[in-house]
Amino acid sequence: MNPVFDHILAMVVVSALFISAVVIMPQINMGNIAAVEQQQLRNMALNLLNAMLLDTGDPVNWGSIVNGTYYFHPNVVKRFGLAYDRTQTLYVLDPDKIQRLNTQNPLGYLPYEYLKKILNLQGYGFSFRLIPPFNVTNVDGTRITETRTPLRFVNSTALMYAIKVIHLDGSPIPNALVEGFIFYSKDKNFYIGPASPAVTNASGICSQVIKLSLASPDYVMVILRISVADVAAILVTMGKDASVYVADINIVKDTVVLTKAKNPSNEDVKIVSIYVYTTNGEIIWLYNGTKDDHFNTGESGKHALWSKNFPNLRDLSPAILIFDFSAVEKGRREIVVAGPFKNLLNYNVFEYGGKVPVGGGAVKLQRNIIVEGMIYTAELWLWKE
Repeated sequence: MNPVFDHILAMVVVSALFISAVVIMPQINMGNIAAVEQQQLRNMALNLLNAMLLDTGDPVNWGSIVNGTYYFHPNVVKRFGLAYDRTQTLYVLDPDKIQRLNTQNPLGYLPYEYLKKILNLQGYGFSFRLIPPFNVTNVDGTRITETRTPLRFVNSTALMYAIKVIHLDGSPIPNALVEGFIFYSKDKNFYIGPASPAVTNASGICSQVIKLSLASPDYVMVILRISVADVAAILVTMGKDASVYVADINIVKDTVVLTKAKNPSNEDVKIVSIYVYTTNGEIIWLYNGTKDDHFNTGESGKHALWSKNFPNLRDLSPAILIFDFSAVEKGRREIVVAGPFKNLLNYNVFEYGGKVPVGGGAVKLQRNIIVEGMIYTAELWLWKE
C-alpha cells in the first residue's frame, strides 16, 4: 500500500476518533452531572421531609400560639416542624400545626414564601400534601362537593346516601365497612340518629336509606366513617351548608373558636349544644349552651365571635364538632353546622406550596403519618427553580 495513503488514512481515523470524543464525552459528562444533581436533590428532599415530620419546630407548640383574638402570626415560628410535642411516637403530627398550612384557615396560616425563608430554600420550590388512604366519591366517581352530594330524599321521611369507595388508582374497594350518624333539624327540633352499618359491594358502592323522625327537615348532615381493614376515612356531607352564613368552627389546642362566616346573615344566634364526632366513630356530648352563649353573626369589627376552652378536648381525638344553633330571628329555628374539617377528610386534606413543574425535574417522597389517630400519606415534591 502507498505510504502516503497510509498516512492520510491514519490522520482521518485519528481525526474521526477525536471528533467523536469531543462530541460524545461532553454528553456523557452532562448525563453524569444531571444524575448527580438529581441524587443531590433527592437527598435534600429526604432531609427536608424528615425535618418536617420528625421535628417539633421552635417553639414546640408554635401552631397553637395565638394572640388575644386567637389569630396566628407567622413570626412566632423560629424553626419549622410538624411533629406533635405531646407524644414520643414518630410520625405523629400536630393537628394545630397542620392547620397552619391550610391557606383557607380563618385564624391565620403560614405563608409559603415565609416558610421557604425559614427552611433556607431560596432557589428551590416545594409542594406538601396529605393524601388519604383511599377516596370516597359519588357513585359516578365524581368528587363529593357542596353542590354534588351523595344525599337524596326518597320521600319526606326517608333519606338515602350512595357512595363509592375506591383506591387512589380508581379501582373499587369491596367490603369496606360504612357506619355513621345523621343530624337533622326542623323548626325548633333537633335529632341525632345512627346509620346502620353497611358494606360496599364488588363495585365499591354502598347505599342505604335512613328513616327520619321529622318530615322534610330544614337541615340535614350525615357523617360516615369508612373502614378498610384498620384504616379509615371520614366523610361529612350535607344538604345545606349553614356555616356560610352562621359561623366557621375552629379548634386551637383545647379551645373551640367560632369565626365570622363567609356571608354572615347578621342575626342573633344561640348555641344550644355541641357534640364531638371522634376519629374512631363515636359521638360524645360536649356542652349545653347557657343564656350567655350567643353572638351576632354579622358583628362588625369582630373576627372571633365566640370561644370556649374545653380541658383535654384534644384527648378525645375530635374529627368533627357538631353545633346545634338556634336562630331567634324570623321565627326560632334549629341550625346544624359542622367543622372544622368538613371538606377535608374524604379527599386530599390539602396541598400546600408551589406548583409542581411539568416535564420532570422534581423529586417526590412519601411517608405514612398519623394526624388525630387517622393515617395519611405525607407527600413532598422538591425542585430547583
